[in-house]
Amino acid sequence: MNINGIFNPENRFFTFMDKVMNLCLLGIFWALFSLPIVTIGASTTALFQYTLRLIRNEEGYVWRSFYKGFTKSFFPSTLLWLGTAAAGLFLALDFYCCQFLPFSDGVKWAVRVVLASIIFVYLLTIIYLFPLTAFFRFSIKKTVGGAFVMAMGNLHVSVTILVIYALFGAITWIFPELFMIWFAFASGLASPFFRWVFEKYMEPDKEDSDIIE
Repeated sequence: MNINGIFNPENRFFTFMDKVMNLCLLGIFWALFSLPIVTIGASTTALFQYTLRLIRNEEGYVWRSFYKGFTKSFFPSTLLWLGTAAAGLFLALDFYCCQFLPFSDGVKWAVRVVLASIIFVYLLTIIYLFPLTAFFRFSIKKTVGGAFVMAMGNLHVSVTILVIYALFGAITWIFPELFMIWFAFASGLASPFFRWVFEKYMEPDKEDSDIIE
């Protein structure tokens, strides 16, 4: 057995543990920069600025990557966050108010099914918004449209990503004090799926034209 190989910082174990520690730091940065609530969008984009490059070993330093992503995407990410939060609240209120409709139970259930379907599409779409903002130089309108097209056009991948976040959401329910770490891990695990989808839509002759460096 090669002792030098075991303690070599370049071996797979130390490389893996380095990525785990970086994700822990990333989760802490994400939580701290999300504290004003209104900045959740920008901090989430900054998180994906790192994780989408982690899978290709292009990530660089955690703090530098996170801060760069936060500052560069602050305005569009904040608008996207406020818009998605408002839309989510509207849909949740609509679903709650179904029970007060002056119709039969059958009609109420039909309305609930329609709203649940809309909420499902909404959830699949919003999980793409901030990774897209982190990876591409798109306008807000193009980001929203692209998120919808990618979510619906790659439904099996989108559902897989949603399941990943649901599983880590269950872990967060059990260990809520580490919610920021679980979110970073879930995003890191979902990032290969996001990047696979993104690369499907990149034009071969303009492969890097819209990618954020």
